[in-house]
Amino acid sequence: MIYHSLSRLKPAQKARVVGFSEDDVPNKILEMGIVPGVSIQLKQQAPLDGPMYVEYGKEKSTVMLRRSEASHILVEVE
Repeated sequence: MIYHSLSRLKPAQKARVVGFSEDDVPNKILEMGIVPGVSIQLKQQAPLDGPMYVEYGKEKSTVMLRRSEASHILVEVE
């Protein structure tokens, strides 16, 4: 299996969170429910490497993540 960082997804691409690139994951990511096993989809990418608008989980929660935060989230593209 090849895992990519969430920051490499393209708009409308779906993936599943498999882990994190660092042991020290920001608490805000875990508190939002972005944990291994959760489905996630890039809905929109702001221009000039701006924030990423993602939808995740069964409840279809949405959040904006900085690219620096998304780069620590490892995903398997579906």
